[in-house]
Amino acid sequence: MKSVALWKERRARSVTGTEISTLVNTAQLERNRTYVAAIVDIIQFIALNQLPFRGSDDALDARGEVSSGIFLALMDYTLKKDKDLARIFSTIPVNATYTSHHIQNEIIEIMSTIITEEIVKDIGEAWYTLKVDGTKDPTGCENVSIVLRYVDTSNTVREQLVSMATSKQCDAKSLTQLVLAQLRDIGLNTAKVLSQCYDGASVMSGVHGGMQKIVQEELQREVPYVHCFNHQLHLVVVHAMSSDFTLENFFSVCNSLYKYFKKPTVAAVYTGEKLKRLLEQRWTGHLATVTVILKSFGNIVHLLRGIDSTQTSAAEVRMEATGLLKAITQPSFLFIACMTHQILSLLDPPNTALQAKSTDLYTGVRLVQSALACVEKLRCDTQFDTFWEKFSKDRQTTEPAAAAPPQKRPRNMSHLSDYVVDTTVGHRQKEVEERTGCKRLYFSTLDAVVGEMKARFSVRNSQLVEALCTLHPGSEDFLDAKRVRPLLDLTCTEMKEAEFAVAQQFLQDEMAQSNKNWTTQDILTRYCEPLAAMPTVLKTLKLSLTFGASTATCENSFSTLKNVFSEHRRSMLHKRKASLIQIAVEKDLTKKFTGEWKETLLRRFSTASRRLQLF
Repeated sequence: MKSVALWKERRARSVTGTEISTLVNTAQLERNRTYVAAIVDIIQFIALNQLPFRGSDDALDARGEVSSGIFLALMDYTLKKDKDLARIFSTIPVNATYTSHHIQNEIIEIMSTIITEEIVKDIGEAWYTLKVDGTKDPTGCENVSIVLRYVDTSNTVREQLVSMATSKQCDAKSLTQLVLAQLRDIGLNTAKVLSQCYDGASVMSGVHGGMQKIVQEELQREVPYVHCFNHQLHLVVVHAMSSDFTLENFFSVCNSLYKYFKKPTVAAVYTGEKLKRLLEQRWTGHLATVTVILKSFGNIVHLLRGIDSTQTSAAEVRMEATGLLKAITQPSFLFIACMTHQILSLLDPPNTALQAKSTDLYTGVRLVQSALACVEKLRCDTQFDTFWEKFSKDRQTTEPAAAAPPQKRPRNMSHLSDYVVDTTVGHRQKEVEERTGCKRLYFSTLDAVVGEMKARFSVRNSQLVEALCTLHPGSEDFLDAKRVRPLLDLTCTEMKEAEFAVAQQFLQDEMAQSNKNWTTQDILTRYCEPLAAMPTVLKTLKLSLTFGASTATCENSFSTLKNVFSEHRRSMLHKRKASLIQIAVEKDLTKKFTGEWKETLLRRFSTASRRLQLF
């Protein structure tokens, strides 16, 4: 009994910070905490900005030198600016400076662990959407980004990176086991997975053997799969823009232009806007390319003509300029640039909106449908006539005047003096043929885009989409209990029609008093307290926002991976790499280590045997 009492007393003192050692050495412990806290701040700053820690010389006495690296350089700068910290540093034992990469790894790992624990705590018992995507780093390691989308206790939609795992095997079964194991290891209930959102790779989306199918088999229930809308838009553009040889040839010329203007001798004299490279992974490269070409078409033609007509450039450069000049001065080139710019500009707003963390599945569906309707409106003779008229005017101002042809000796046409020309055939016929060919291309391109969008964004689960539509305040069937039932069936929740009837009447009366265009998020934010009396309705509204439409957050983590795992930083272990990526991605949570989470981090750091006692 005495040992139990001593243990309880020790635990109470640890919680309240009144350990015997703390009371005796309060001043020294405070100095130690100040010093370690400064190191934590430096590590947090470097990790947040995705910067390298070490240089070629990692010795403490090399701090401030060019080769010391950012960590030691920042430490030297901090000591120079903070005289109190400098005095504390002068009393720190040489074997307890805590500047080694081992200490950095420990602090980075503790940061990542606390962030993950906070996310798990924030999720609680809420349902969540599982978003997974993978990419290989330059070493060939498969990095698997695991992101969860949920509605927190404050009714705010969150998308958080909980893990950057690695896998040696990339088959669907191995990936499924890896992801589910990661979720269970951090303390999440996999029974709360509401839906899945991946790209369209067969290993992820396969109906019979893909990850989405295996997840449902593992959980033994229906877990709807959503093919990432951003990836689908990419496939729409890539396939539609390669459906016609003329279009494919146009973008091939654009790619050749990009490579040509990358030549140092050409880039040095080019004054227009920098050309964009076509990326197979991003359809926005198509839009960026035609946008720049339209803006700088005059500069491009002027430069190519100058190179073509002078002998100062190398023969190879002149020959390539001649070929490119001939290709881009074809009548159809500028037309295709204007046409594709018009079509792709309509797809850009939904693509951008879908990358926002707040965009839910129903909003994504509506955005795509709106873009499709706008594209379909272009497919009529009236729209083409308007477009052709505008294109003809713009072409006159965009195309630079051709070089004047050499003067020829005037011909004597006296033998035709008795004749009058009342019609022309050559020039007029050429214009008609050009317009007809462009019109055919215009309609075939629109048909390809519309066909691809309808095929890829067809409603695969109409009942689920109808249920999500019913939960939108602007719907005619707002909170119709019968239509909402499929959503409740996914979570095995009992339908309570009385709650929906009362909530429907209450919310409709409230919205009628305002001219505001209400959203589901607005209702949750403003009427959370009244809806607490109708828990089934409140839960259903949260579920509607939990469905995601894009894996953009996973893609963002890969951008961070590229910055963290740069060419000169490939010796780091995966654990450090994964932790640094999560710290950098979850900026809002990481910033708390400078304030409310500082003591938690220091206490965890001090649990191991340390030369510097902190508590």
